[in-house]
Amino acid sequence: MRVLVTGAAGFVGSHVTRQIVQEGHEVTAVILPGESTQRLADITNRLSVIPLDLREGGAVSELVGTTRPECAMHMAWYAAPGKYWTAPENLDCVSMTLTLAQVLAGAGCARLVGAGSCAEYDWGYGFLSENITPLKPHTLYGSCKNAARQMLEAYCAQTGMNFAWTRLFYLYGPGEAPERLVPSVATALLDGKTARCGSGRQIRDFLHIRDVASAIWAVARSAVTGPVNVGSGEPVSVRTIVDTIARQVGGTGSIQWDALAPDSEEPPLLVADTRKLTREVGWQRSISLDDGLRDAIDWWRQRGRAIAQSAGVQITDPL
Repeated sequence: MRVLVTGAAGFVGSHVTRQIVQEGHEVTAVILPGESTQRLADITNRLSVIPLDLREGGAVSELVGTTRPECAMHMAWYAAPGKYWTAPENLDCVSMTLTLAQVLAGAGCARLVGAGSCAEYDWGYGFLSENITPLKPHTLYGSCKNAARQMLEAYCAQTGMNFAWTRLFYLYGPGEAPERLVPSVATALLDGKTARCGSGRQIRDFLHIRDVASAIWAVARSAVTGPVNVGSGEPVSVRTIVDTIARQVGGTGSIQWDALAPDSEEPPLLVADTRKLTREVGWQRSISLDDGLRDAIDWWRQRGRAIAQSAGVQITDPL
């Protein structure tokens, strides 16, 4: 199958791209001009990498017209750590998403899969279900994700292009931005330093990035439409995540709890209802939390810290 992947050099996009390439499909990987392909280094000889700004509609139309994808995996979005929640670039992402959809439909693409976020939900409900939980984003990021999904659903229904929207929860694993929870704690402890944390009492839904990628691709290969939660479906406290990292790292590092001021808007519970993913898509998790964290720690121990110190790494996929 001919597959187009946007945001292919990002955390999520690179793992999705690798999953598709390993199954023998013909992949066109779209990255930002000048963006590092470090995350794709082991598979660049097995795909076509195209530097392209998705805001340039003419160039997007030319690429899609040339490659004629049968399936498009739209993983690109502005997601700079610490900035993406309120960044005006979210508005640009909505615009580029709609332009891409128009071009794909015009070229006869059969299936479009987008990457949404648990930030689209009303977080007051804790256990978040596609068919039950109200949608009430609390941030510009979540609002733009939800708006893009709404417009894509209407447009794809009108044009006949099959559409699914994967709502991602909490991700971790090799290649993750160093500012995020797992790598920031792991690298501090690996260096024998103190990992400064908040209360750690929040309950979240964590899934290893390879399972995330396999779930997204499973959705793409299925006939399921509309929003699909991508998570583990298993509640775990942030404190458990941090304590597990500390146990696996060992060494002289330490953890300082309540060192960070609490966020008054931080919900106590966010967990995915994964019944649609497991029952309708037929996907099953393959990596346990213990094994997944061990894999992430090993990656940072062997290669990650050097990458974290390198300059110019851009992240173009959702968190």
